[in-house]
Amino acid sequence: MKQLIKKNIFLEKSKSEYYIKNKIRSNFKHLEKSKKKILLKENINNHSVLDIGCATGDFFLALKEKFNINYTGIDIDPICIRNAKKKKYKNASFKTLDIFNKKLKKNSFDVVMIWNLFYMFPNWKEVLQRACEISRKYVMFDNKIRYEGSTLVDLDLSYQYYHSSNKRNYYIIHNLYELVSYFQIHELNLKNVYGYGYDLPGMTSARLPLETSKVKVGAFLLEKSTKKLVRKGTTKESANKNWVNFNFDFPNFKLNK
Repeated sequence: MKQLIKKNIFLEKSKSEYYIKNKIRSNFKHLEKSKKKILLKENINNHSVLDIGCATGDFFLALKEKFNINYTGIDIDPICIRNAKKKKYKNASFKTLDIFNKKLKKNSFDVVMIWNLFYMFPNWKEVLQRACEISRKYVMFDNKIRYEGSTLVDLDLSYQYYHSSNKRNYYIIHNLYELVSYFQIHELNLKNVYGYGYDLPGMTSARLPLETSKVKVGAFLLEKSTKKLVRKGTTKESANKNWVNFNFDFPNFKLNK
C-alpha cells in the first residue's frame, strides 16, 4: 500500500506544541488570499469536506464562518487529534489517519482539501491521485510555483527546518507547466482546473537554490468529471486543445495550447 514519505517528521513534538498553543488558520479574514480565492470559487455549502493534515482542527472555525459543511479532519499526529477532539466542534470530526489509509473510501467526500502541506510531499503525484480518488467533486490545495526549471524535489537544496526539530523537511517548488501536463492524465479524471497565484510575499525561512523573486504562491481548485473521461492521441483534436479546461490567474504566465 502506498504511504507518506518521511512520515515521522510530522510527528515532531515541537510541531504538536505549536498548533496546540496557537490557533492556526482559525479566522477566515486572516487566511492567505490564495486560500480565500480558492475557497470562495465554488459554493461548498452542505458539502462533506475532508481536511488532510488538519493538526488541531482550528481551520474548521474559518470554514464555518462562510460555509455550512460536514467536516472531517485527519492528521497522523495523535497528539494534535486528541486536542482537536477536546474542542467538541459541532459538525466536525477528527481522526488519526493519513491520506492513504484504506478507511478513506473512493468518492467518500465532496471536497478534499490539503493546505500548507502539499509542497512537503515528495510523492506529490501519488498524493494528488489519492485525493482525487477520495473526492466526489473537488480537490483544493496550495503549493509553491516556478515557471522555469523542473519541479524541485531535493531535501538538501530546497528545504525548511521543521519547527524546532533540527530536521529538514521538503520545500518543493512545482513547475506550473509540469502541473498542467499532470492534471490531464486520465487517472485524475478532471474536467476543470482553476489556478491562482502571486509573487512569494516577504521573507521565507526556507533555503532555496534560486531567487525568491522566481517563486510564486500557488493555489488550485480541481473539479472532477462526473463521467469517466477517455483520452485519445494522434488525432487533430488531441493536438490542438487541452483535455482539461484551465482557468489560470498567475502573473506573466502563458498557458500552452
